[in-house]
Amino acid sequence: MRLNLIIGSFLIANLWFHPVLSFGQQVRNVPEAFEALSSKPEFTLIKNKIKVPTEGGHLQGVQVIDINGTEKILISGSSLTTAYILQADLPTKKTDTLINLMHEPYRHAGGIQISEPYLAVGIEDNYSKITSKVCLYNYRNGNLYKAHPNVIINRKGEAKLQTAGATGLLRMVDDYLMVVGNWDSRNWDFYCIDPEKSEQKMLVSFAVPEGWAGYQSINLIKDEKDIYAIGFYKKDGVGYTDLILVSKLGTFVPLMKKVLTKTFNGIKGVDFGTATGLQVDKEGNLHIWAVQSNALKRITVNKFSQQ
Repeated sequence: MRLNLIIGSFLIANLWFHPVLSFGQQVRNVPEAFEALSSKPEFTLIKNKIKVPTEGGHLQGVQVIDINGTEKILISGSSLTTAYILQADLPTKKTDTLINLMHEPYRHAGGIQISEPYLAVGIEDNYSKITSKVCLYNYRNGNLYKAHPNVIINRKGEAKLQTAGATGLLRMVDDYLMVVGNWDSRNWDFYCIDPEKSEQKMLVSFAVPEGWAGYQSINLIKDEKDIYAIGFYKKDGVGYTDLILVSKLGTFVPLMKKVLTKTFNGIKGVDFGTATGLQVDKEGNLHIWAVQSNALKRITVNKFSQQ
């Protein structure tokens, strides 16, 4: 595999390992946890009474958060006019909140990831395809629900190059590692983010090799030695995930090696080509969540867990 890397002025970022398991971020051994995922899901049906803007778009990314001991599922979405997050309460199996993030031309919210206490989401103009805003929202202090970003990275360039269809976020010790996939994730841009100081710097841009999938969601995860990405996609109606070794822990040096691929047998209309995402629970177990592509009166949710 030939790596096409464009190294920016910030060649090295000291992203040192913190040996504490955190909700949604770390397992003891990523490849083992990934291989142990069941290909058959638990099935949940969410009741939706919220009028969600669905015309001209679809659901995009999935994350699970814990608020005062209650699990909530966050689903990003796009439409003709509005980029949004739809929140549902998992114990009651009902939607409870619609957050309008931005309006046209920033109508397309892509794949998302939570890294305490922030949600990362790329919001793009999917018509012109030349501009996007990558946003971090603190959901613990209410900024997500106010649609008030703590950090915004403004991206602009030639068509499809600076879009932001898939975004991953990983908390380190003093800062965060973020990855942004552009149109069909043909380029992966890595950033070091300090939300407290509203600072960010580009680390590296990686042009994917021929044959890599057009991931619609990319999530980051780590173990005691390495940082990985999981990319989600659909091919011939089948759900797939690729496990990609991003870097060793310590000094960030991109390796970008695809190490494993798994198939998932989604049921009742879930779509790995649209809304998917990972979760690590408080016990350190890995889960994959997937939903259907549209927000209707009933929303199908699949959860794939370690066996």
